Amino acid sequence: MSKNGIDLIIDPGESAYEFVIKNAANPVAILNTHGHFDHIFSNFGLKKFFNIDVFIHKEDKFMLENDVFRYGYKTVDDAVGIGGAKFEDVHFKLGDFDVTFLHFPGHTPGTCMIKVDDVIFSGDFLFMDSIGRYDFPFSEKHSMKLSLERCMKIDGDFILYPGHGEKTTLKNEQKNMGYWIDMIDGVLVG
Repeated sequence: MSKNGIDLIIDPGESAYEFVIKNAANPVAILNTHGHFDHIFSNFGLKKFFNIDVFIHKEDKFMLENDVFRYGYKTVDDAVGIGGAKFEDVHFKLGDFDVTFLHFPGHTPGTCMIKVDDVIFSGDFLFMDSIGRYDFPFSEKHSMKLSLERCMKIDGDFILYPGHGEKTTLKNEQKNMGYWIDMIDGVLVG
């Protein structure tokens, strides 16, 4: 994402390094929605190349410090772990960008949607017409349900850029959240 001559790098996965080097003129930070390898794989190389900080929720920082699934990425030992209590949002400025990490655990303990100015990067929490999985190691079904219930209450509409697939809007995805909550509760079967 670019604004006023500076860039933010968000969730640089395995094949992101060369693309970012070629297309980001002046990045000021790397932001991670969560710690799964396909969102952090290029953190080390990009951090080193640009000499910038990596930000991730403190509950997922362990996935940057250790290759917990043995996917072969280089670890980042000095990432900035942000966040407070569960579901606490953290707002700060990076250059001219207004950044808010919105904590929605479930897919991972530190999963966040990252609001940058007037758009949201939803990582693997929300996709177009779907939600992130909650059956992986370090995932948690009850937290996913609480996160969806919390997300249903966000006012306003924002363009959502998921970690995979097509962009959507928050309002469009809020229409489906009751269905996903029922699925988690086992109300819907099949």
